[in-house]
Amino acid sequence: MFPRKVGSAWEIFTPAKLNLYLEVLGPKSEGFHPLETLMTPVRIFDQIRWMPGSPGRLKPKLQICNLLATSRGPAISLGPQPDNLVMRAAEKLARSAGVEHHGTFQLVKRIPVQAGLGGGSSDAAATLQLLNVAWNIHYDPSRLRQLAAELGSDVPFFVGSGPAICRGRGEQIERVAGLPRLALVIVKPPVGLSTQQVFDRLHNDGLPSVDQQLPSAKRLALLVSALRRGALADAGQRIFNRLEAVAEQLTPWIVRLRQVFNQCGCHGHFMTGSGTAYAGVMRSAKQARLVARSLACRDLGSIFATSSC
Repeated sequence: MFPRKVGSAWEIFTPAKLNLYLEVLGPKSEGFHPLETLMTPVRIFDQIRWMPGSPGRLKPKLQICNLLATSRGPAISLGPQPDNLVMRAAEKLARSAGVEHHGTFQLVKRIPVQAGLGGGSSDAAATLQLLNVAWNIHYDPSRLRQLAAELGSDVPFFVGSGPAICRGRGEQIERVAGLPRLALVIVKPPVGLSTQQVFDRLHNDGLPSVDQQLPSAKRLALLVSALRRGALADAGQRIFNRLEAVAEQLTPWIVRLRQVFNQCGCHGHFMTGSGTAYAGVMRSAKQARLVARSLACRDLGSIFATSSC
């Protein structure tokens, strides 16, 4: 993510993410379940623009344009302005740097919400990086990641670029080089799930029984190795999300989308994050476009033919 100046304003485009692997390593501790996950950024972008105002004269404000708002399914609120992650990130940076939080923010939403695609976290990280430049603060990336970790578990991942293995609450980040660009089809059904819903269900039901023969770190290493070798059929069998079985208890859409992707001839398919977005790793960009086109008439929700980045 790179901020750029446009006239007197600053803007940044911020990507979604997919979890190619997500394991819950243990029971809740200090309010959080420890995780191990492989995330990759995806070419679906929100846009944030900041326009300077007069410090001390007007309160900062946020204008939101949700390009994915439709008449199908219940409306999903993006939250009141003070609770939106863009405003929270701006306020946190301002307090840390001792500057005044001011100006007007415009947020154009293309990343679906309540999808497990990390849109809110990405917006927060982008806001930190944008204002770090626009306000001449010049924090280094490690300092920005510290602030990001205070905003949410996935936020530090987006302070940087490329795929990464994230552990703990998401604050332990190990960038992963050498992964191929993946051709993807992503479907966000009309129904969403909040992260809180899914983890509350996980906490109430307890961790599912683990039927894997190998420890998480080994399974993840085998997935990364397959991806680096370009062995996408092998990688597709190793993609894993512990939360998928939890989410399918909360909505029938997960099972429905699994059945849909079973018929698409892809290398592998999976739910991302805490859902409800579901993705398939396609054999080529051409196949991704064809599959997305064929699914568009099936009333499945928002459909994207895209790639990792």
